[in-house]
Amino acid sequence: MTIHVHRLAGCAPQPLAHYLKALGVLRLVAGKDPAVRAFWKDDVFVLVTALDSAALGRFFLDDYTPTPILAPWNRGSGFYPKDAKHGIDPISSSPSARFAPYREAIEVSKKLVDGREALTKEEKYRLLQDCRRHLHGAALDWLNAAVVLTGEDGASYPALLGTGGNDGRLDFTNNQMQRLVALFDPGTGAHQAEAAGFLDASLFGRSTPGLPELAIGQFLPGSHGVNPWDFVLMLEGAILFQVAAVRRLDGAGLPQAAAPFAVRGQAGGYASACAADESARGEQWMPLWNGPASIAEVRSLFVEGRLQAGGERAHKTLDAARAVARLGVARGVGAFVRFGYIERNGQANLAVPLGRWQVKMEPRIRLLDQIDPWVDQLRRAARGNTAPASVERSLRAVEAAMLAVCRGSTSERWQRVLLALAEAEDLLTARPKATAEARLQPLPSLSPEWLDVADDGSEDVRIARAIASQTGPLDRRTAASFGPVRAHCLPLDPRSGFTRFATAEAGLLHDPRVVWTGRDLVSDLGQIALRRVMEHQRFGSDAFPLRGRAFATLDDVALFLRGSLDETRIAGLARAFMAVDWPTVPRPSEPPRPQHPSALHAIFRLAYAPELVRARTREGTRELDPRCDPGPIRLLLAGRLEAAAEAALRRLATRGVRSKIRHAVGSPALAARLAASLAIPVAPLDLGRLLLLVDKPRNELADIENRSPSLSTADSTPEPLTPE
Repeated sequence: MTIHVHRLAGCAPQPLAHYLKALGVLRLVAGKDPAVRAFWKDDVFVLVTALDSAALGRFFLDDYTPTPILAPWNRGSGFYPKDAKHGIDPISSSPSARFAPYREAIEVSKKLVDGREALTKEEKYRLLQDCRRHLHGAALDWLNAAVVLTGEDGASYPALLGTGGNDGRLDFTNNQMQRLVALFDPGTGAHQAEAAGFLDASLFGRSTPGLPELAIGQFLPGSHGVNPWDFVLMLEGAILFQVAAVRRLDGAGLPQAAAPFAVRGQAGGYASACAADESARGEQWMPLWNGPASIAEVRSLFVEGRLQAGGERAHKTLDAARAVARLGVARGVGAFVRFGYIERNGQANLAVPLGRWQVKMEPRIRLLDQIDPWVDQLRRAARGNTAPASVERSLRAVEAAMLAVCRGSTSERWQRVLLALAEAEDLLTARPKATAEARLQPLPSLSPEWLDVADDGSEDVRIARAIASQTGPLDRRTAASFGPVRAHCLPLDPRSGFTRFATAEAGLLHDPRVVWTGRDLVSDLGQIALRRVMEHQRFGSDAFPLRGRAFATLDDVALFLRGSLDETRIAGLARAFMAVDWPTVPRPSEPPRPQHPSALHAIFRLAYAPELVRARTREGTRELDPRCDPGPIRLLLAGRLEAAAEAALRRLATRGVRSKIRHAVGSPALAARLAASLAIPVAPLDLGRLLLLVDKPRNELADIENRSPSLSTADSTPEPLTPE
């Protein structure tokens, strides 16, 4: 047997009319050739069948028996006195065998309508029940695609077919019968003269002049002329979307979520997204399979009709995107075309293509499961009647970033997610009453993998990680914790382990420990360092009470002191990284060598060491015990670098450091950056390197001390010193 491969250029993944038309072709040809197979390739539907081109044309023109597609429950369907009759009447009186199934279904439906001019809601529901009992075969398949009976005298309608087979005043079923009469002679069943040309254009995409001006509803946005075959085959294909076969309805009561591959809509992932797009009609993701599939396999695909996200059925756009990204579907589906049922051009409902999503294995997408409940809370808060517009904008940014990650997992896209989350969380503290009313909490604990997926190897990321990793010791007297650095960014309750907001009657608690403003990284870090020093005085800790689990390199700090980094990006990433479960993060490896440390940084970092500093030399091990004095940092924040350096050097001298540097001068801006650098932890080995940089070797002659250098910087670019 010869097998013929037909590239149906007229059947494309979009618009929706052409996608459904492809399904209609496969479904109908399978009745003639049960071995037919089909698949998608290069945006073309490929049909593999024993029928050659001539036989394929003869089948549709001479043998095709139209499926009875009726909606007697709708006004305008042809069954009521004021409805258009020039489609239903010729078919119901046709003697042709071609229209025999249609005649029978029309006769049954007329008896069920029983001459009524209008239906109440209760009568419509009973009529739907009667139709389900009395219609059979393909006519019942159509009903199951157009309507789902929800019980309790209710019916719901999947968005694919409007409201049970119509879109506003346009009844699809009545128009289907009119198109059939235009293609076939009701008296003889023979095809009309122009039907062959229209069929060739519909299947193979060839141009045909003189297309009639027809209403097609939401399926073909922007069309001026419509091929009658496109309309007919489109509805024939829609029958594959059996709503009643889906196992359960959506918990939120949205009927379209019971349809195959249908989800609640989210405005995001496309250029024209806006909140108004999130209508109750939702979205539908149409699968493109890349291997030859039989009609039975395609039916099975649509009967299952589910995208799985995190072990559960996908209910919204983000769920669907995550399911696609982590290969949550099977049966050889290579991509999905996303369609949104959106109001455009006034009240017109259109099936708008919203992009294509490739199916690929991306296990890291599961990280989004960790933030999904929090994003849901943010979404509910944004939908509140009193929610400010800024919360809605913040939600949009988070969802857009999450969708971008699902399209392709890169460190830059993961950073966008983290930056959007940080902005949203900071916004909560700016709206304390709204946050308390919505019962929002800080970002949940994130696994250490978030650090890996966002790591692009840059200085910005290393510094952000280092800042976020910091915490403080326990108070020896009260067993109270200084808490993580995050406690200076959000009003957190110590009793919750600094994981939940501290609240008061008016909303979030006004916490004097919160000194992070998010406006200027240098100022915020300086205030955090000062706050920790003040708490050191209160609790009596010996060391600087801010110790990191991740570290910046000395070269990173030097770049920060020069102002050469993207500080807005550092601040956003640091805020998001603060939600990481840092006790579970592995200890970092030894910092790289050689590095070029700043001598000015060495003075103040050693003056505010978070732990005992050790440095190995040929003479043995040198140690510097930690101390924490408020004087130098206050002078730095006041812009008095020279006085701050003198104070720090005096305190280091009392601890046995014989400094090579006696004086240091610089601008107020450099002083502020030096204060901020105290909140950027460096590795213990680097602390030892800083000690060797500043402290003289013990075997030097006394006259070397008299030649110790001074360090002078007129601007914010300190020249690093190397050990003598």
